[in-house]
Amino acid sequence: MMKILLVCGPGISLKEPYDSGIEAFIVSFANQLIENGHIVEVLAAKAGAHAKFTLVNPFDEIDKESVHAKQELIEQRQFENLDLTRYDIIHYNMFYPHLLESGMKFKIPSFLTLHSPADEKRIAAYRKISQSSNLIFIAISDRVKQQWDQALDKDVALVYNGIDMNRWPITNAQDRSYLLWSARINTEKNVAAAIALAQHLRLPLKIAGRIVDKKYFEMEVRPQLNSEVQYIGHLTQLELSELARGARAYLATATWPEPFGLAALEMLATGIPVIGFSTAVPPNWKHPSVMTTESTRWQDLIELVEKSDTVAPELCRAFASDMTIELMTSSYTKIYQETLMKDGTNKESKLKCVSKLTVQEDGNDIESGE
Repeated sequence: MMKILLVCGPGISLKEPYDSGIEAFIVSFANQLIENGHIVEVLAAKAGAHAKFTLVNPFDEIDKESVHAKQELIEQRQFENLDLTRYDIIHYNMFYPHLLESGMKFKIPSFLTLHSPADEKRIAAYRKISQSSNLIFIAISDRVKQQWDQALDKDVALVYNGIDMNRWPITNAQDRSYLLWSARINTEKNVAAAIALAQHLRLPLKIAGRIVDKKYFEMEVRPQLNSEVQYIGHLTQLELSELARGARAYLATATWPEPFGLAALEMLATGIPVIGFSTAVPPNWKHPSVMTTESTRWQDLIELVEKSDTVAPELCRAFASDMTIELMTSSYTKIYQETLMKDGTNKESKLKCVSKLTVQEDGNDIESGE
């Protein structure tokens, strides 16, 4: 049994509907660790009423008028006041380098899951921290690992994301009449391509997700909404699962290199084939239930939509079953345990060396001071 602190950050809500896939990852991961017998606390601002983990929130409400650097110093002190020595493992998940810098002072086995691509800001921060600590980095996909291996000049560990299959039951509904798109609504996620595709095929489209870029929504989405193209809203996992029951296919149209594609995996679990651009799903997802094109033109998805009708829901589900929350948690736990064993061995070795030196200074020949 381990006592684990999963670190999100100041102001982060773990209530549904989640702001992003990282929040969904944290909640599922924490719950599964607890199922496996570990004690888990999660550092965030809010959690759902039915959370199994203990919420820890040492931060005052963020002062929007405060100077950024001053706010970070305050948060560092509040974080350090938690007495981090109570934990066997500290696992960071979001981009708060000032919290990482504070946490590294305590010399506790620490991990950081790399949920995002290697951009300049993150590279600079993580390079600095890696040079002065034993922080262990973990990538969520081959695509992310390749980027961070190069950026950090390390062989970064790899653990694929996983989902709670019980939350995404398969459906064999006969009436699968519409296309489904679900993600954050902004330029990079590119719902405009899904709208153009649906309109060309004269198929209904249901859109779900948090509106991140209001200007984009007002210019590219709202003018296209009607009885056939509908914006359903920002949904909980249960609501999205129910919406998936009548979907013919899930459209993955992101034009940026998606770190993992958690939403696509959730839809596959419900039995819906994924159709989209190769940028929107990991390159190693080679499977008949995942149909992609190297192009980012919506016109090149037309034929794939027509082919998707031949994909059985059970085939989609089978592919998703290789990436479950149980498998993911088992992989993380193995890394935790290996690190703790190594850390314990190093500590024991250091103690023996210190004991040996102490005895020799006393003029004795005995090598063990245990």
